[in-house]
Amino acid sequence: MAKTKKRGLLLALILPAFLVYFLFEFIPMIGTFVFSFFEWNGIFGVAPEFVGLQNFRDLVSDPDVQLAFKNIIWFVLGSIAIHIPLGLLLASLLASGCRGMKAFKAIYFMPNIFPLTAVALLWYFIYFPNNGLLNAVLSAIGLENLTHAWLIDSSTALGAVIVVNGWVSTGFFMTILFAGMMQIPENLYEAAKVDGANALQRFFHITVPSLKNVIKTCLILDLTGTMKVFDLVFAMTNGGPNGLTHLPTTLMYSESFKYDHYGLGSAIAVAIIIISLLATLLSMVLLRDKD
Repeated sequence: MAKTKKRGLLLALILPAFLVYFLFEFIPMIGTFVFSFFEWNGIFGVAPEFVGLQNFRDLVSDPDVQLAFKNIIWFVLGSIAIHIPLGLLLASLLASGCRGMKAFKAIYFMPNIFPLTAVALLWYFIYFPNNGLLNAVLSAIGLENLTHAWLIDSSTALGAVIVVNGWVSTGFFMTILFAGMMQIPENLYEAAKVDGANALQRFFHITVPSLKNVIKTCLILDLTGTMKVFDLVFAMTNGGPNGLTHLPTTLMYSESFKYDHYGLGSAIAVAIIIISLLATLLSMVLLRDKD
């Protein structure tokens, strides 16, 4: 009887979250899969037209879609290159126990709790070509030749957004890696000191190998999170200039709600889901523990 009551309580606690997930995640996802086989202009009263796999054929042949998926590859690689090494460095500084480390941790984690739209607008004005903070600082220190229209020039726009994405989320990965460092036995470091290992050797031979599973988790979280980036690009460049900074998420939005190509937009969403799943599985296979 007690077990039945306990199971009933657990079910009652789980049910609200399950209903929210079912209504706002599962059903829309199924609807997206269904819509990807139709073409519809978004006008109620106009019946969707079944087009089969045509939307997916368009994905393969459309140069804008190809560019968007090429951009997301660079976005993922750039984000990982910033988040993991910088997160490890900052976590190591926290673990050193220097004075003021609590304030330091709060400062670096703070960007992660801000709304991404607000962060995007903040950096939009930092990158502003005429009187933006970045160009003003470069001019003030005598580097006027480096001033740039960062979000307008096609050669720098995507990289500028990648830098912002790295700035936003580094504190999140720093916190995860710091928590992992706190689980490493102190006697390993003490034994290494006795053997004459310096700080750099202790970091690469004790800290990094001990954080192998934590780093693997960070990589998967970074991969799946970056694949869903929308706010930063939408608010900072809106896919510009000339669509050169579109990611699959922003292109999906434009095709669906700007050009009323709901079928193609749904097909892009399905492609994002499938590619994210395959990339996650591949990363888990490549990073699996072979010991």
